[in-house]
Amino acid sequence: MKKILSLTLLLVFSATYAQAKTILSDEAIQAVKDEIARATKAGEIEGGMILVHVHGKQRLLNIQGYHDLEDKLEFKADSLLRIYSMTKPITSVAAMTLWEQGKFKLDDPLSIYIPSFKKVQVGVVVDRKMTRLKPARPLTVRDLLTHTSGYSYSPASETPFGKEYHSRGIFYSHNGMYPPKMSIREAADQLAQIPLQHQPGAKWTYGLSVDILGALIEIWSGESLENYMKSSIFKPLNMKDTFFDIPKNKLNRFVSCHTWKDNRQVIVDKWSESAYRNGFEFHSGGGGLVSSLGDYSQFSQMLAGWGQLNGTRILKAETLKEMFRNQVLPGGGNSFGLGFAVERAKISGADKPLGQYGWAGYANTEFRVIPDAGVSMVFMRQTIPTTHQMSQKLFGILRRGMKIN
Repeated sequence: MKKILSLTLLLVFSATYAQAKTILSDEAIQAVKDEIARATKAGEIEGGMILVHVHGKQRLLNIQGYHDLEDKLEFKADSLLRIYSMTKPITSVAAMTLWEQGKFKLDDPLSIYIPSFKKVQVGVVVDRKMTRLKPARPLTVRDLLTHTSGYSYSPASETPFGKEYHSRGIFYSHNGMYPPKMSIREAADQLAQIPLQHQPGAKWTYGLSVDILGALIEIWSGESLENYMKSSIFKPLNMKDTFFDIPKNKLNRFVSCHTWKDNRQVIVDKWSESAYRNGFEFHSGGGGLVSSLGDYSQFSQMLAGWGQLNGTRILKAETLKEMFRNQVLPGGGNSFGLGFAVERAKISGADKPLGQYGWAGYANTEFRVIPDAGVSMVFMRQTIPTTHQMSQKLFGILRRGMKIN
């Protein structure tokens, strides 16, 4: 009898929750438009684009400013932008579609699939001298998804760890914008020779973990990373403007990227001269994709819909719930799941903070989803280095303007 009563209460609660609707106020929408206009006019940003959906319906699309301040080229809805680390959630989702197919287990050692990782070591630096130790346990797939592998982005070349990365060509050039000059499979073998910066799983260290994951996807799927992404994510979600190599007939939509110099923004990678026009051998699962505001919103909405969009399912809801669970050990330095930042968002009308998930890119692109509120928010601009001050300010305005009825 108690079990029947408990089940009845659960069904009633679930039905009530399913009927709950998130309202986004017109005042919050206008405040976001006004803030982008103010910051653009003040010269704080070159411009920006934001797209917000609530329960699958577009509530805000606002595009202002220039992607090229020299030539006064405006951002447009179909502009193609460098999304850098916003590639990571896509790669993580692609990997987990293969996990659902039984291609691997999360705690499988990498060496099962890439033998060079059998000899991986941990580096300990004392007085600028490195000692190499045997890892306490094997490096696993989960370590890659959670950024707890011990691989970073290449440190300064004169440091002990930096020498390891730079001597093997594992570093980004042109202000951190252009990837290593090799394939991701070659890079994985090179990284296997570089000592980890801590024991596997010990803490969160941001770096090249998801690039190794991209190499694994190629092994598990038997396809190139881009082809598997196309079949498992891009085509099902109608993402026609997301790729590693920009098609020649779409190069006119590629944008320039700025940086700051002497308190003003200057072009650091011009759309008409960028190496992106010719593509890179290194198809970075951690940061190599170019995409559009609309395309990334399709991906984001799928996440906000617990794995499905418009009747097309990419992942099971249970899989996403695991990906959205913090996997980093206490004291590990960050709250991170399998490919996503794990946060909490206070929404008016909700009896407790709701889960909020997403990530950001080097050129100041960012997205967040709040699945229990049906919310997807994507912001894009093109300036390095990363600050994300504008996107976080706008997302804050939007959250304060939400109410769950």
